Amino acid sequence: MNAHASNNDMNQTLISVFAGIGFGAIAALVNYFLAFELYGSVTILLGQVFVFLALFTRGLPSALVSTAIASIAVYLYTDNLFFFVTLAAEIIVVWFLFRRRIPILLADLIYWLIFGMPLSYWYLPTVIDVPTTFLVLVLAKLLLNGLLYTALAILLYQLVPKTWRSVTMKPVADSLRGRVFYLSFLCIIVSSLSFSLLYTVRSAQQVEQQIVSDIGGKANSLRQVTEDFVNDYKVAVRNLRDSMQAVTRYEEHLELMRLTQENFPGFVSMLLADANGTILHGVPARHFQVLIDNPTAPPDINDRSYFSEPKATNLGYVSSAFRGRGFGTQPIIAISEPLIVDGTFRGIVEGSLDVPELVRLVRRTDIDPNYQSVVVTDDQDQVLFASDELRLRTLSHYEPNTFTNLYTQNLPLTRINERDLLFTQRVNAYGWNIYVFSSPDLITQLFLNNLIILSIFLTLIAILFAFVTHRFAQDINRPLEQLAEQLRDNTDSPLSIPNHDMTREVRTIAENLTAARKLMVNFNRQLQQQVNEKTKDLEQLNMKLQKLAREDGLTELLNRRTFDDLAEQRYHEAMATREPVALILMDIDYFKRINDTMGHPAGDECIRCVGQLLKEHFERRGCLCARYGGEEFAVFVSDVDDVRKLVEKFQDALATYCQVNGQVVPMTISMGIAEVRHSFGGGSFRRLVAEADKLLYQSKDTGRNRISIETI
Repeated sequence: MNAHASNNDMNQTLISVFAGIGFGAIAALVNYFLAFELYGSVTILLGQVFVFLALFTRGLPSALVSTAIASIAVYLYTDNLFFFVTLAAEIIVVWFLFRRRIPILLADLIYWLIFGMPLSYWYLPTVIDVPTTFLVLVLAKLLLNGLLYTALAILLYQLVPKTWRSVTMKPVADSLRGRVFYLSFLCIIVSSLSFSLLYTVRSAQQVEQQIVSDIGGKANSLRQVTEDFVNDYKVAVRNLRDSMQAVTRYEEHLELMRLTQENFPGFVSMLLADANGTILHGVPARHFQVLIDNPTAPPDINDRSYFSEPKATNLGYVSSAFRGRGFGTQPIIAISEPLIVDGTFRGIVEGSLDVPELVRLVRRTDIDPNYQSVVVTDDQDQVLFASDELRLRTLSHYEPNTFTNLYTQNLPLTRINERDLLFTQRVNAYGWNIYVFSSPDLITQLFLNNLIILSIFLTLIAILFAFVTHRFAQDINRPLEQLAEQLRDNTDSPLSIPNHDMTREVRTIAENLTAARKLMVNFNRQLQQQVNEKTKDLEQLNMKLQKLAREDGLTELLNRRTFDDLAEQRYHEAMATREPVALILMDIDYFKRINDTMGHPAGDECIRCVGQLLKEHFERRGCLCARYGGEEFAVFVSDVDDVRKLVEKFQDALATYCQVNGQVVPMTISMGIAEVRHSFGGGSFRRLVAEADKLLYQSKDTGRNRISIETI
């Protein structure tokens, strides 16, 4: 029979394992191929539905196998092993709580609120750098995801044939009202969550597309604005060059430069240089005069690119941004054109375009300062303009570093001053980079707001359904409760329930129960008589059991557990009243020799004799006596003037007390006595026991048949 049962257990285990593999394979496929992306990396995984089905139909071991397989797919999808821990812990906690009659959905909610979400909140920031708002969104997603697949699993379980179930999941409620409410609420949970999540996804996609379109359009606009800005000043320099080539007088050249600088205030300065790069004149004239008068800054620009490039190519040139010298140190962009006379390079005319002028132009664009920022860099990635909140210095180097985008796949993500920013990039004709940034908080906040609305909605739905199902179940339960109430009456009287309160099914049940009650009443009368007789027998047996639970069966002394409880209680009472007490531990000397030479029955008789002598010598004085071990005994005494004298009398009496088959068996006993007479607040009862035990071993080690006593 045992081998057959063992084989059955082995077969059931194998079936559970294979079932777990099957459910796990389905869960893995669903997790990997049917993952539903809500927003960026926020994804709904429904494979856990089948893990829960494995739990409901095959038990915890099968569910853990399914979890391991399903987690492999989650790892391949997310590249994170942490989900194996959370999913396995979820299954174990839900199973543990459900076994304690907590509804599965509530158990899953408890798991995520108490374990899953706090654990994720602690762990996720160690592997991914996310702002708090997005982390809150991820935690809320985990909670909703868990509730969704748990509710789906419970509903699907109702459709699983009973022949497929090797374990029995007890209903969450015993009442019809509770079951109707629970299943109805699950349907509402699933449908509400599904529609709400779909609506949220749709809203997020619209906002996401709006962000992409908005910042893309603004980036295009800024690209055109910056191009037009430079083009206007480039044309101005070209027109100046053409005008200067059309006249010959030097004074006319100077007047043309002055007029151009006045008409285009974005030029902080303009200059005229000869073919060797020597500055011939500049405007404003006062700045040029300061430059001429400064011997440490000679008027020479042959090392500047805005001179060397036109000289080499005979073409106009727009420089990268740099800080001026001589005419000022503010950030500028040099725009120069070559002066060509009869095919020969004669010098350049240059205008220094003020970068702050560009800043004023960009500030006039329709950038939303609450969510959007702008950075404009030149062809050397030097900052020409940056929104104030980004705190980037003019002419500092900036190139965006992209990070793993948790928010969207449509835009890259960068980080500036610990802020996550989505951005788009455009490049104008001069190689300038235009970056328009948008905070992902717009989408994240939309999700969080929708989740709050969803929570309120589900709460209201739960309250409404609780009321509706209560009324519905009440109409069904009322006649059944009346029927149950009348059946409690142990008589043969017929049932009296109004027919209009009963459905056809209830009437059929009532008729059958009436017939069954007649048989049951007669049976109960006979059974009651038998119960009364058995009750008397049980009372007597209980009295014997209570005695056995307190006493040692051989000596009828207290057993060790009872002695410890009673002695500790008396010890604390004595400490409170400052009454002297003593604990005596005794051990029969060379008891093994008695068993070996005279046999175990004789040894048992000797132990009984010691127990009898303890009763005569100590119990009549109100002391507690116990068989503490095999041949070890314990006595707790209180209010005794001379403990040593008392135990010496016992030791003397024991020497000839024990007789076996008419023959006196001489016995000696070693004792350890811990006595409290002074230090009434000195320690616990356990410490007293340890002290007495140490003294007992001291008596045995120094020759046996001794009394070792210590007063505390």
